[in-house]
Amino acid sequence: MMQRPPRPIGITILGIIEILIGVLGFLVSIAIIGVSALFSTLPTVGTLIGTVGLVIGGVFLFFSLVWLATGVGFLHGKGWAWTLGMIFTVLSILGAAYVAFTGLYQAGYALGFWVLMIIYLTRSRVKAFFGKGNLPTYMPAMNMQPTMRTAPALQSQTQYAPAAQPSLQYTPVSSTPAPVLAIATGKCRSCGVPLAPGNTFCTNCGAKQ
Repeated sequence: MMQRPPRPIGITILGIIEILIGVLGFLVSIAIIGVSALFSTLPTVGTLIGTVGLVIGGVFLFFSLVWLATGVGFLHGKGWAWTLGMIFTVLSILGAAYVAFTGLYQAGYALGFWVLMIIYLTRSRVKAFFGKGNLPTYMPAMNMQPTMRTAPALQSQTQYAPAAQPSLQYTPVSSTPAPVLAIATGKCRSCGVPLAPGNTFCTNCGAKQ
């Protein structure tokens, strides 16, 4: 949703003026209608004067209500009030221009006022208050030069364990030959103890074999 700007001071002044014009016109229209009703009671021309007065009073009443509603709409920022204000301003410019052209009276000041009025109503801030446009956005000039950013060098998270070195163990070699176990091939003739090959005497009883 578009955010509405605060009400301009000029719109506040115009709204109050239009409300006052509407109230004044309403009182004048009531007076005209009342006087026309009194004249309608006169003989002969009373009916004609009363009818014309009622028409004029009705026109005054209509426009007074329109001005009154437009002033209230100005104070509340209604879009239809801005449209009615533009229509009345354009009609007033045309009327003032016609009067000035015909030379009935000096309408230059009135024409200048209504021209300023239409210029003011078409300003961006005023139209944004009535919801007829967006506020202009002013962006300061910025240096748009591209910035080159170098990515940081990727550090390897892999940790290499040192290569396992073979453990060299030195085992000393004994110079003393290991005893050779003799395998028994026979038994003693006297005691029956197993004898190693090549033994001529029994290691148990000493008997010669």
